[in-house]
Amino acid sequence: MSVPPSSSSTTYPRSFLLVALLILGSAFKTSHCLNKTTRRPRPLSVHYHAKSCPQIEQLVSSVTSQLFHEVPISGPATIRLFFHDCFVEGCDASILITSKPGSIAEKDAHDNKDLAVEAFDTINKVKTLVENQCPGVVSCADILAIAVRDFIHLAGGPYYQVKKGRWDGRISLASRVGTNIPRANSTMDELLKLFNSKGLTLEDLVALSGAHTIGFSHCEHFVSRLYNYHGTKQPDPAIDPRLLKALKMSCPQYGGNTDIITPFDVTTPFSFDHAYYGNLEAKMGLLATDQALYLDPRTKPLVQALAKDKQKFFQAFSAAMDKMGSIGVKRGRKHGEKRKVSYTLLLLALIWCLLAEMRAVVQRVASASVEVEGRVVSQIGPGLLVLIGIHESDVDSDADYICRKVLNMRLFPNGTTGKTWDQNVMQKNYGVLLVSQFTLYGILKGNKPDFHVAMPPETAKPFYESVVEKFRKAYKLDAVKDGIFGAKMKVNLVNDGPITMQLDSAPSSKNSNDAVDS
Repeated sequence: MSVPPSSSSTTYPRSFLLVALLILGSAFKTSHCLNKTTRRPRPLSVHYHAKSCPQIEQLVSSVTSQLFHEVPISGPATIRLFFHDCFVEGCDASILITSKPGSIAEKDAHDNKDLAVEAFDTINKVKTLVENQCPGVVSCADILAIAVRDFIHLAGGPYYQVKKGRWDGRISLASRVGTNIPRANSTMDELLKLFNSKGLTLEDLVALSGAHTIGFSHCEHFVSRLYNYHGTKQPDPAIDPRLLKALKMSCPQYGGNTDIITPFDVTTPFSFDHAYYGNLEAKMGLLATDQALYLDPRTKPLVQALAKDKQKFFQAFSAAMDKMGSIGVKRGRKHGEKRKVSYTLLLLALIWCLLAEMRAVVQRVASASVEVEGRVVSQIGPGLLVLIGIHESDVDSDADYICRKVLNMRLFPNGTTGKTWDQNVMQKNYGVLLVSQFTLYGILKGNKPDFHVAMPPETAKPFYESVVEKFRKAYKLDAVKDGIFGAKMKVNLVNDGPITMQLDSAPSSKNSNDAVDS
């Protein structure tokens, strides 16, 4: 598995990385299974890896504990990934497999379109570490199960023992997802039928629904409850009026942002506790399937019991997770494999490698300006408009490289000699307008843009401000303007030429301050 580069990692040419990844991909096709034994596979066990990889729990924990603090969405995203994996082909990590020509995999099914990429990144990071310490031993399916338990415990939930010994499945078909995943508008009868088909009881349904004590949902999954419940053109009467008002502010009936999300648990959205059940009693369940647990006489007593006793919820949830984690598990070479790299993770690693550079789009302009809320906040005459994209791995040397290269790019003619590409912006005494632009690191997940490789806003803002400061120190204070980080900006420009150049920080800038081309 490819490890994302860091400021201290060894760098290689992109062609080398691409070829290496392709060779690895070829190897997976010809040798899926690492365990050649023909003996009857051992059953799932808490101590399955006691001899083959005794440090597995610590390895997974070292990654999940870091991501829990640095990328909070990783927790609920990974928990949801586990549910969606187990309910389709069983707990076999088949949801990590990438689609092939003529065969659409589970992860690209419509019902999985909102699975957060942070969940896949979590398994990527853990698998990389585990393969380094225990090569060919632990499956992606086991790693996913352990990571989920860790995130639950980190959020304040129970710490339960995870049985191990799963093998990774080879089959992943989008066509099998729709009928095996609970839907936001499923009836209680439909939910019970689905859970029973997986060997889970009514009690398991209520306990596992408690996972909604953390995590978020997109508006599309509950907007009908707010405006046109069951075709009545009225809101669902089972929603507390205060919650209804708040949800309508975030989720308009038409024309809303499809990326808007709302916490399942509106009282303690980041704590794994039993408040979820109390919310149902108070008519503050987010999804129709959540609130139905309290409305249905078969499940209402269980909701009331778990709302009163957190430890009872923890015990019920732990037992239900153990049962769910055993659904359709694959064991042995005949039924599964132990992937060194999930096919999805290989693709993500390749994308990460190809994008791991700071990026600037430079335009020679006759004039340019930035407008925020109808007010011009910055403007220049002749000079350069520079859109800045910051990758999550960028460091100061990347900013230094971009600054030097932009200011020294010979994009202007020499009025004295007549040479076309002869002078830089400083020699012309022109202006520079910098604009932060995280979408330069957008990739498409299906038809939806994803920006997870861009540096998160909380760290990107000070980093971007340091970039602006570098430009001003290298040139002059009054010649360098910038927009407003994080604001919705309207950028107006007159492209002179037109001339537009894309500039990426060189791979070597991760480790050295390479000299500017003369």
